[in-house]
Amino acid sequence: MTIHSIIEERIAGKAVAALYAKSGLRLELIDKNTVLGTGLWPDMRFRIEGSELELVCEIKTGLCRDMLEPVVKLLQTAVEGRPPMIMANYIDAKLGRALREFGVNYADVSGNAYIKLGPYFIFIEGQIIADGLSQTRSAKQFSSTDLQVIYALLTNPNLLNQNYREVSQCANVTLGVCGSVFRELKDQGYFVEAVSTKKREWRAKHKLIGRWVEQYPMLIKRAFLGEFSTPKSDWMLADSLSNFDAQLGGKVAVAKYAQAEVGGYSVYVNDQQQWQFIRQMGLTKDAENSAETASSNVKVFSKFWGRATVSQELDKPSSTASPVNPSTVHPTKAHPSIVHPLMAYAELIQTGDHRSRDAANRIASRYFV
Repeated sequence: MTIHSIIEERIAGKAVAALYAKSGLRLELIDKNTVLGTGLWPDMRFRIEGSELELVCEIKTGLCRDMLEPVVKLLQTAVEGRPPMIMANYIDAKLGRALREFGVNYADVSGNAYIKLGPYFIFIEGQIIADGLSQTRSAKQFSSTDLQVIYALLTNPNLLNQNYREVSQCANVTLGVCGSVFRELKDQGYFVEAVSTKKREWRAKHKLIGRWVEQYPMLIKRAFLGEFSTPKSDWMLADSLSNFDAQLGGKVAVAKYAQAEVGGYSVYVNDQQQWQFIRQMGLTKDAENSAETASSNVKVFSKFWGRATVSQELDKPSSTASPVNPSTVHPTKAHPSIVHPLMAYAELIQTGDHRSRDAANRIASRYFV
């Protein structure tokens, strides 16, 4: 168990106790994820004592308003339609108001709470920070370049034990950024390093995936070049893309990884080729391609990662996941280069509608178990 998991378990225990002390409502723990704080699956499930009503809970060591929406979107995907709840060290009045607007129940260590479920309605606000645990600082937010390094580590299985030069080439960042990110991840307990061999081993990879997805909107906002339209129906096929260092996301990736028809087209193009790509594919932002003549609407992003340390073949899906036909998962002649499942998953979470959530959960269960 990592230090984060220990803190999160303490937060849950104190929040449940504070809720009972302030309101008389007791929550019974009925299930706990073996890896707390993943964001991909709920941390805990509680039942309201004396009823069959359940709350599916995510535990946070800290929340900030700027990151709240992606946190909630990830939680709403993880709960799969069940009543969501967040427990945290402290939830002030502004955060509480935002959570209520999202329809998310909450409770903190100090006794601030909002539960609206069945016949139960509890709303407690204005409780001040109660003890040392409530003052626990949350892990710092990663910068955009930090997130590039983390993406490279999460999508290249062998990269964790490579030197910084190799990492920098995969993440498209400087060596100094790599060193800083590795120190931060080690300090936060995401991996451990053997004293004698210096071999690194993941300890909380799922938690890091969850944090990366939560902060994905900040990274992708910087990479977004615009939404374009084109009359070409075959722009995404192999013959069209063969001259470009580009990878397809959006509905093409979702179709491969989740066998679902969700979302629109997206493509990630190397910085040196992106405007040549836009011209050659006939992409335009103006009125030349009206709704009647445009065949595709395409979101174009700068490809923020560098080369991969492994082949384009993806990691084998978990043996515990639903069986998948490899021919429908790996890049094909028709679509030679598709983004990693993690990118497809993050895009779906950002979309946030019901069908996207279902597809995201399908990808998570197949590739992140």
